[in-house]
Amino acid sequence: MSTHRRIYLDYNATSPILPVVRDAVAEAMDQFGNPSSIHEEGRRMRSRISRARGQVAALVGRSREQVVFTSGGTEANTLGVLGLARLAERRGRLKRIATTAIEHPSLRGAVADLQRQGWTVTTLDDPDASVAAFAVVNHELGTIEPRAFSAELRARGVLVHVDAVQATGKLALAELAADTIAISGHKIGGPQGVGALIVDDAADAALPLVEAGHQERGRRPGTENTLGIVGFGAAAEAVMVPDWVAGWAAVTARGDVLERGLLAIEHVRIHDADRGRVGGTINAGFAGARGESIVIALDLAGIAASTGAACTSGSLEPSPVLLALGLPPDQALEAVRFSLGRGTTDADIAAVLDILPAIVKRARQHA
Repeated sequence: MSTHRRIYLDYNATSPILPVVRDAVAEAMDQFGNPSSIHEEGRRMRSRISRARGQVAALVGRSREQVVFTSGGTEANTLGVLGLARLAERRGRLKRIATTAIEHPSLRGAVADLQRQGWTVTTLDDPDASVAAFAVVNHELGTIEPRAFSAELRARGVLVHVDAVQATGKLALAELAADTIAISGHKIGGPQGVGALIVDDAADAALPLVEAGHQERGRRPGTENTLGIVGFGAAAEAVMVPDWVAGWAAVTARGDVLERGLLAIEHVRIHDADRGRVGGTINAGFAGARGESIVIALDLAGIAASTGAACTSGSLEPSPVLLALGLPPDQALEAVRFSLGRGTTDADIAAVLDILPAIVKRARQHA
C-alpha cells in the first residue's frame, strides 16, 4: 500500500471532519440520555441540541426557532419542497412548481413526487408558479443561481425553497430570499447523516409531513441524532469566523490554476464556464476519453475526483445536469468534476496537473 499522501478533490461529495467537530462529538459521547426525557440526563442532551441550534441559526442568519434538524440535505430538500407545496394547496394556489433541469437528485426526486400528485413542473420564469425549488450553487458545475438572492419570486407570491448545501461556507446565507433553506453538515466539515431545514414563520405551518412525534417542535418527528447535531453545530460555528467566507477566495484562486492547467491539455472543455460560479468547482470534459476511466486512473494514482453527484455514483448513465446543458450523451460521459476545499494546497494542484496529461492520453487510447 502506498504511503504517499492522497490528494482529495471531491469536496462537493463530502468534506473532511474538522478537528473542532471531532473534539465536540468525542466529548458529547461521554454523555447519554434521550433529549425528550425530562430527567437530568435528558436535559443535558437537550441543552446540547439547543446550543447547536443556535450555532446553525447564526450560520444562516435566521432565528434559532426556524432551525429544524434533519438526517441531511436530502431530507431537508424533501421536507422543504413537499411542505411548501402543501402550504400552497391550502392557500388555494395553482399546483405549479418552478425549478430547473440541473438540480441535485434529492431535489429532483421531491419535484417528481409532486408531479405524480398532479403538479405541473415549470420554469422559474413562469408567472403562474406557486412554488419554486432550486439550488443556490449547482453541485456539479459550481454555478450560482442569482434568483436565490433576489426578492423577485417572493414578490410574486411564490413560495421559495432553496438547496443551499453547496453554498454553505462559501456564500453569505443570510442574504438568501427563501421560505425554506436546506443545508447539510458534512459539506462543511461536520458529520455525515445530519442537516437542517430552515423554515420561516409563514412556512412553519407546512410541517410536519407526517404526524409521528413531538420532536423539533412537532415539525420533524423522531429522536434527534444528538451526536450528529452537536458536530453540525461545531462545524457551523467554525465556518462563522469572520474570514471564513472571505477565505474562499484562496480556494477559488487554486481552482483557477487547476482550470487553466486543464485547458492546456488538448481538447479539454470546461462546462458552463461562461456563467457565474462560486469557485473551486471545475467540471471538465475530456474529448475522446471516458470520465469514469480518468477518475479510476486518478484514484490509482492517489487522487480523488468524481464524475458527478455522489448520489448517482455507480450509474453508467450520463449526467442529467450535463444533458440539460445540451451536451450529447457521449460528451456528457467525458466529464470529470474536480471540487476543491480549504485543505487543498498549491502542491496538490501542481501534482494533479503533472500527472493528468498522461492519464488522459491513456484513457483516449483505450476509449
